[in-house]
Amino acid sequence: MNGKESLDEPRSTTDPSPDEPPPLLGSWPRLYAAVVAFLALLILLFYWFEKAFTPS
Repeated sequence: MNGKESLDEPRSTTDPSPDEPPPLLGSWPRLYAAVVAFLALLILLFYWFEKAFTPS
């Protein structure tokens, strides 16, 4: 079989092709930037939360 799919097995329709853009934001770099921005926002929010509720 040479490590390839068997002709008897149906090909999965849920696997996206490697060249397909992500469903959000249209390109992988934009999606990665959005994830990094979201994580930075979470870090800032947790920092603010810690400063606001730390006893003086």
